[in-house]
Amino acid sequence: MGEFKIGDTVQITGATMTGNVGTVVHFDDDRGKILVRVTDQTQNYFSADELKKFSA
Repeated sequence: MGEFKIGDTVQITGATMTGNVGTVVHFDDDRGKILVRVTDQTQNYFSADELKKFSA
């Protein structure tokens, strides 16, 4: 979906979970959302403008 691909490490910049770092695991093309897994038990959908590629 745009600049992101499955397996990319991203930082969340949107209002929900701001600052967390996670991994792109799925694209919901119908809703235009990207599923990001932050921990083994925490994941959420975000739009592309709520994410940026993470670089340490």
